[in-house]
Amino acid sequence: MVENLVKTVEINAPVDTVFTFLSDPTRWMLAFPGDSDVTDVQLAPDGVGTSAKWAARIFGIHMSVTHEYREVVPNQRIVSKASAGPVLTFSLEPAGTGTRLSVEQGFDIETPLVRVPLQALFTRWAEDDIEGLVANIKSLVETGQKAILQPEKKPGHTLTWSGAVSIQAPVERVFDLVKDPTVWLGPDVQISDLKVAPEGVGTTFAASWRILGIPLKTTHEYTEFVPNEHFTSKAALGPVFVVAVAPEDGGTRLSMRSDVIPSNWADAAVDSLVIKLTERSQEELLAGIKAKAEAEAGAGQ
Repeated sequence: MVENLVKTVEINAPVDTVFTFLSDPTRWMLAFPGDSDVTDVQLAPDGVGTSAKWAARIFGIHMSVTHEYREVVPNQRIVSKASAGPVLTFSLEPAGTGTRLSVEQGFDIETPLVRVPLQALFTRWAEDDIEGLVANIKSLVETGQKAILQPEKKPGHTLTWSGAVSIQAPVERVFDLVKDPTVWLGPDVQISDLKVAPEGVGTTFAASWRILGIPLKTTHEYTEFVPNEHFTSKAALGPVFVVAVAPEDGGTRLSMRSDVIPSNWADAAVDSLVIKLTERSQEELLAGIKAKAEAEAGAGQ
């Protein structure tokens, strides 16, 4: 899926001045709101091949990407591709004695294996970020100072997913299967440091995965555990997961739910990374649990 953001601003400076500013990635990378670092800068003579590494804390975790200039047309356009994430296109044209600058950020994000609609969340976050970048480029070119020092924080909203499946297997068998985090989180999330408490409550583990090439990790703790009924797992990053079983027509009704109320959009982006929301992938996960439980139940008969 591709989603583009375009922001335009008029800068009170000639086109060649703005182009010179953008030719050095250090300048526009440091124009993002908030604190960041730029290292490993390599300037190519004709522009194409110019690269730099940008690092900052985003969504509460340290992230870094390397940008490389893939296309450079003097005083007209620069296209910069990130090693993980977006493509930035800077387009310039004369506007009277000044410059009209358009910054387009393109996303091509596959649905991640942790099953979230990351496209929409990254787009919402990036919209504020690109607005700040464009405003700061204008201000830095005109005055040498940033206009927006910190990214805007917007109110969050509740992120929820719930799903259920009927399984032809006894409640006890299904519960014994799904209490294992490798089962209810799915095969694409790696589980480590599993410490099982005798009573269930207090069981802890670490869950890790990769998104956009970036490794992410959180810890979980089972805060409720009623055998053959339900358990609740609280993630350090915010979400609360509830996995429940109940008798149904001689078999079991398995339901899964996750809820989180982030305080802002940055928190929402982190929380969404561990909330499995997309319908198709959730159906696949539940179908996989159903098949495994029914196969084990059949083998045990």
